[in-house]
Amino acid sequence: KVNSEIYSHYCFNEVNINTLSVHKVNASFGIKKADVEEQQKLFVKVSHKMRFCLEVLENNHFLNWLLVQEFDLAFAHPYDVCPIGLIHYAKIPSWIWLSSADDTKLFTKIPYILKTSIMESSDQMNFVERVKSFVGHALTIPLWKRMLSDRETELFRNLIGPNFPDIVDVAKECPLVMVNSNELYEAPRPTLSKIVNIGGVGMEFKETNPLPAEFQRIIDDGVGLVVFSFGSVVPSHKMPTLWKKSFLNAFRSFPEHHFVMKYEGTDLQDQLPPNAHVFKWLPQIDLLAHNKTKAFISHGGYNSLQEAIIAGVPLITIALFGDQQKNAKLAEKHGISVNIRKNSLTADAIVNALKKLFNDHSYTQNIRRLSSMVKKRPVKAEHLLVAWAEFVAEFKTLENLVPAGSNLGFLQYHSIDVIGFLFIVLVSILFVVYKFLLFIVTKLYRLTFHSRKQKEA
Repeated sequence: KVNSEIYSHYCFNEVNINTLSVHKVNASFGIKKADVEEQQKLFVKVSHKMRFCLEVLENNHFLNWLLVQEFDLAFAHPYDVCPIGLIHYAKIPSWIWLSSADDTKLFTKIPYILKTSIMESSDQMNFVERVKSFVGHALTIPLWKRMLSDRETELFRNLIGPNFPDIVDVAKECPLVMVNSNELYEAPRPTLSKIVNIGGVGMEFKETNPLPAEFQRIIDDGVGLVVFSFGSVVPSHKMPTLWKKSFLNAFRSFPEHHFVMKYEGTDLQDQLPPNAHVFKWLPQIDLLAHNKTKAFISHGGYNSLQEAIIAGVPLITIALFGDQQKNAKLAEKHGISVNIRKNSLTADAIVNALKKLFNDHSYTQNIRRLSSMVKKRPVKAEHLLVAWAEFVAEFKTLENLVPAGSNLGFLQYHSIDVIGFLFIVLVSILFVVYKFLLFIVTKLYRLTFHSRKQKEA
């Protein structure tokens, strides 16, 4: 909150986050499918962006505060357009789209190379995957406009003014896009001059702190350490009981290694093997940076992946939802991770994955090499972030970086209209040639048949 009366977004604690979390976990861990009514409720909850936008626009105190601040530069996330509408309303002269993910599909629409972020595939796609990617890219932006951006534009026109522009048109003129990506470990892709990769910002040279005594004792007792964390979105204690047993049984198979788990519940205390330890919070970066850390069991979140790369620790990825499937495939492609699909998670699968990391040193070598490349990257993410932000703040608009393709529809962008036109022309030519040849053959046949008749007569 800005002050007691001004706020820009709801705090999640003010909504029924417990219900939202339960259904999110059910979908994520694959425990069961919610019935139709619950799916409809979840769909309503997903539309909280609209509700947040409405609350902001009805908060006159905040809107007045925003107007008088006279900001020089603003940052906006790309998942809805309400922040862009606020930037336009406040007459902030320049702004940057800041994506917390590596997702650039809103800016570069090339489905044969850039799969949709939730696809479970690498950048080397087979025919079926390319079909899925093509359809996904064809539908993503129209659905996003219809379900969200058009409705948010309507909110601004109802509450701010009837002549408020289409926010998507404002978004197309965005001077710069910063994405949480790094070209050294992201899949190679065509890109735009206005896209700046700042993946790993704040991580590359972050100093590690001495470990708390309880963690240091655990490390000293074993030959190696394995860190387990599913991030902060999905609570680990909500995972299926079968998964919990599978992890603990797998950990028992490696008594000389110790396992520290980020785990919010208390139900495992009586089941833990001597080499497994649960904590509600982990000093994750400091643990990964320790030289005795041998592996990181992760959900495949992009920030967790980046932390592992910078620390040089190979992974076991178990993707739960969203872009994590893509991230897991990406890590597997680089030879820095063993990927376990969540519907194939068993104690044997975990044991085999750990054995691969412990016995096949190529995983460690690959990720340490990648870590060294990231640390020695000629231009650091922090420099790019600061330098480009200052540049945009000085020059305000960067029309020379706005691609003409941003004004093209899907059919035009991929030249499908041109391909269709040329196909029709080709078919027409072939049809004319066919008719012409048929006419010639018919004429020749008639002439031949007529001459034979004359000879017989």
